[in-house]
Amino acid sequence: MKNLTARQADLMLFFVAFFWGTGFAVTKVALELFTTVQLLFIRFVFASIVSLIFFNKKMKTVTKSDLKAGIIMGLLLAVGYVMQTFGLEGTTAGNSAFLTGTNVVMVPFFFWLVTKKKPGKNNIVAAALMFLGILLLTVDFDNFGKFNLWDFLTFLCAISFAWQVVATGIFAQDKDPIVISTLQLLTCTVIFFFMMLVERQPISFSAKGAASMLYLSLVTTMLCFLMQTIGQKYTSTTHAAIILSLESVVGSLFGVIFLEEKYSFVTLVAFVVIFLAILTAEVGYGWLLIKIRKSI
Repeated sequence: MKNLTARQADLMLFFVAFFWGTGFAVTKVALELFTTVQLLFIRFVFASIVSLIFFNKKMKTVTKSDLKAGIIMGLLLAVGYVMQTFGLEGTTAGNSAFLTGTNVVMVPFFFWLVTKKKPGKNNIVAAALMFLGILLLTVDFDNFGKFNLWDFLTFLCAISFAWQVVATGIFAQDKDPIVISTLQLLTCTVIFFFMMLVERQPISFSAKGAASMLYLSLVTTMLCFLMQTIGQKYTSTTHAAIILSLESVVGSLFGVIFLEEKYSFVTLVAFVVIFLAILTAEVGYGWLLIKIRKSI
């Protein structure tokens, strides 16, 4: 595989974030036609089959180390998608997108637990902003103290996705990205297959359902996770998390444009605070202090 420059890797990760962002609205549409478990299984089984067809020669070189990496990444990914997709049953695409994006602030801390590399002050400030944003987004202030269960499930998905980004960043450094990405998809497929057997619900297909599942399977799953794994091989884990978090912005915009979602003033404030947390995690909080000084 040709080595990428850091800029090329960043561009690849940007497209991943864009396609993932569009996936929130498409998933909302698909959930009208499939159960959560059906959607996840169909999405990953198609992605796995196509990946195996395209990369069958690569998969013949799988080692025990590759298998271990793929299974760990797949388990984290599966947990994240279960939480996220169940959450989408009761929250908006915008809420889901922004809450999922909070994983960017968690990544440096989780990476620290594994590598002992301490997060900087900007990450601590970002974490505080994230907590405030989540509080505004998930608490029903008319019934203070009661959390929105669907938003909370989505927040749990962000935790799992943060660990997946950390695992990908570590494993991609010395392994073939194509191999471990395909193994990751296969692990998810097996998990969702057994979940579907337990659920035992009949699947009904339609043109609308087929179109949404093809997009989710081939673009936002197979292509995106392949590009994520390749991109993270040539950039830092924290930097990759920042770029990938742009899916929250895209997801919210697509929710407004295509699903006609509307938000309260408090929700919009929460979005701004969470996005500020994402920016602070990347560029620090110095830029904010400069803006404040100029406005005084």
